[in-house]
Amino acid sequence: MSGTDTPLDIERAGSTDAALGNDPLATSWETTLRGDLRGFARASLPDAMVPTHFVVLPRLPTLPNGKVDRASLPPLRPEEPAADDYLAPRTTVESRVARVWADVLGVSRVGVRTEFFALGGNSLSVMRMAAAVREAFDVRVDLRRFLEDPTVERLAGMVGATGDPALTSGGPRGVQPDELRREAVLPEDVRPDPDAVPATSGPFRTVLVTGATGYTGAYLVRELLDRGDADLLVLARGSDAEDVVVRVRANLEHYGIWHPGDDSRLRGVAGDIGRPYLGLDRATYHAVATDAELIVHNAADSRWTIPYQQAKPVNVLGTVEVLRLACRSRIKPVHYVCSTGAFPGVDGAVTWTEDPLPDPEGVVGGYRQTKWVADTLVHAARDRGVPASVYRPGALTGAQDTGACATDTFINHLIRGWVQLGAAMRYDFRLELVPVDYCAKAIAHIALSGAAPATYHLPGARTVDMDEIVDHLIALGHPLRTLPYRRWREELVAAVEGGADNELAPYLPLLDADRPAEEIGLAGSRPEFDTTRLTAALAGTGIAPRRVDRDLMDLYLRYFEAIGYLPAPPRPLPQNGSDR
Repeated sequence: MSGTDTPLDIERAGSTDAALGNDPLATSWETTLRGDLRGFARASLPDAMVPTHFVVLPRLPTLPNGKVDRASLPPLRPEEPAADDYLAPRTTVESRVARVWADVLGVSRVGVRTEFFALGGNSLSVMRMAAAVREAFDVRVDLRRFLEDPTVERLAGMVGATGDPALTSGGPRGVQPDELRREAVLPEDVRPDPDAVPATSGPFRTVLVTGATGYTGAYLVRELLDRGDADLLVLARGSDAEDVVVRVRANLEHYGIWHPGDDSRLRGVAGDIGRPYLGLDRATYHAVATDAELIVHNAADSRWTIPYQQAKPVNVLGTVEVLRLACRSRIKPVHYVCSTGAFPGVDGAVTWTEDPLPDPEGVVGGYRQTKWVADTLVHAARDRGVPASVYRPGALTGAQDTGACATDTFINHLIRGWVQLGAAMRYDFRLELVPVDYCAKAIAHIALSGAAPATYHLPGARTVDMDEIVDHLIALGHPLRTLPYRRWREELVAAVEGGADNELAPYLPLLDADRPAEEIGLAGSRPEFDTTRLTAALAGTGIAPRRVDRDLMDLYLRYFEAIGYLPAPPRPLPQNGSDR
């Protein structure tokens, strides 16, 4: 689901006992507040944590002891647009689409410009809505394009346009190459201040880290603490500096890599990577710009299912803000974590060198496009004198020593979705799987060594065929049927439209009828990533990726079973690579 079933209750300061519905100003305020909260939540939280409903109350009901009386909270109801925001259907098609929405969502009326999710929709109900539209109009909606503007007006335009390519899937999602080139222009003020303290090559006393509350960020913090003596400024959302450290600690504890005494070297910075000047006030910004001697920029919105404009604030504008900070008070080397996904999709074999990215033609999908733009901006900053390095890892997977792994990645959602459906597809995909702890070790070593700015590729020790993962799950005892892609997708769509809980529901817009969208990858693509610079930088360190083979996949799957992400197969997972 794309939201929770728990209401977010807001007590309006200074309100009276009068019902909000009888106060036009209060009703307008309530609508604005809900819209602001929803927008903030969608930009700030993973899809699964965004509340489906926002209930505004004059005050929270309380028990005699002063605690909230949860039993007296009003029932959840889908939100209706305010009268002044409601635009009635204007055509026959809009009226029919609005009736479909009303039936699916259980609301009395639907304005043509009210977003589907603002009415209580989620990833499951959007599939039921699409099925109902297909039955009513005998057309198949391209959900990728619909989700860029999820309104009746947009959908009616798609349904009513005979021959409109928007009715069929397959077109690339995101912005066009010309727009990407315009997006990749670095603001003029992002250049080292003439009077800035020159950059140091180490040893570093203070390192600024972004994305420390994420999966890769946890391991980067661990390695930066272990490989140097610097204090770490960890920039993340939080109520204050102490709250940020609490969040970072909880993240490391989750993966079993928190050590006693770590908090003595962590300094929280409560900010927001997606806001101007990193969401910091003037005094804090100046202090960070003065104190930090090195920046490891890892924060990113890694969701594949969101459009470019939604990923842009964090992935593009956040990178610009980090580069701007690197130029103020003290010139700071920047180590930016990008992705091999920033390269264009190419049929067949191709070798990518550790150089600036090629033209964006063929780079599709909001996430990949934002990484292309950000990578290009970092290289432009390097040309202006910012000592900036870029790292392009493949798809990050579990730690190679413990198997600890984030569950919110496409490949892991795919595995769970297969198991939930009881079926997996056969498709010619190759995966560049990179253990997260190896990636963090490599980046931390190079960053702390004071190496000259450069670009590095971090692929896995071997490329993994997707069919290998399917076969291994079957060998472990998971009762998976293997189907051609088209049949597999039909079963998945039918299951989700029927209300089944499946991890792949949010990805259905990327699963076209005849093939997965290019955001996921190209069948038959055989990219190779040159690692000349990386090999030289890691020479003699012993830092190397473990092969993602059956033994390592066993370790990952045991971890998923232990945390309850995957059910235990009918027969136990093999131990130490035995019983295959």
